[in-house]
Amino acid sequence: MPDAQSFLADEFNICGVLVQTKPGGLDDVIGALSALPGLEIHERAGDGQLVVTIEDTATDPASETLSRVFGVDGVLNASLVYHHCEPIEDILSEA
Repeated sequence: MPDAQSFLADEFNICGVLVQTKPGGLDDVIGALSALPGLEIHERAGDGQLVVTIEDTATDPASETLSRVFGVDGVLNASLVYHHCEPIEDILSEA
């Protein structure tokens, strides 16, 4: 099995995630999530929901970053709603 570093160099991997936070804790969660590698916040709702994407980085697979989301204080749930993975060579050949 290839190590994580070689996998990350060969694949494009992105996850769409819906994050539900505790009431009143949205700003704190946003701050903590923003520090996670490969995570980008796209939308926030007043009811404590966030729409985020997580991509592989040079050092962190998206799956590990998604696991860290569950450990952020104030996160009630994180649901994977979209996942796409394909070889980098396929993406580069389309350009």
